[in-house]
This record gives sequence, C-alpha cells and structure tokens, in this order.
Amino acid sequence: MVKGVIAGFHRASADTSVVACVFTAMGDKAFCTGGNTKEYSEYYSKRPNEYGLYMDLFNAMVDTILFCKKPTICRVNGMRVAG
Repeated sequence: MVKGVIAGFHRASADTSVVACVFTAMGDKAFCTGGNTKEYSEYYSKRPNEYGLYMDLFNAMVDTILFCKKPTICRVNGMRVAG
C-alpha cells in the first residue's frame, strides 16, 4: 500500500491534466494509518534493520504526499482521530 501511494502521488504530481488529489479508501472497511504495535513488538523488535527500511519507506510516502505539486484532500468516511 505504501509503495502504491508513493507511485500514485508521483504520477498525479507530474500529470498536467490532474488539478487536485483526493486521498481516500475504497469499500466500507475501516482504514488506519497508525502503527501496528503488536506487529512492531513481535516482528520488528527482533529485526531493527528491517524496521529502519520500513520507516524509510513510510517517511518517503509522507514526503511524497507533502511535496505533491497538486492540492491534496484527505477524504475520510467517518471518524478521523490523530495522536
């Protein structure tokens, strides 16, 4: 999913026919961008190098969204909570 978001925002940013980006999910399932602390505890705590690579990729996704050359709207169905 992270790689797909990066690719999509790169394409939209470079496409002259795109005037804005709308970041949303499909379907009726919940969507969470937060960390899976159980996964981090069980998997990444034993593999710090892999965690570093994952965080590099995650941070690249955030940077790609922030530096997109088009206005970006985050469209959320339902509640949005941030920490």
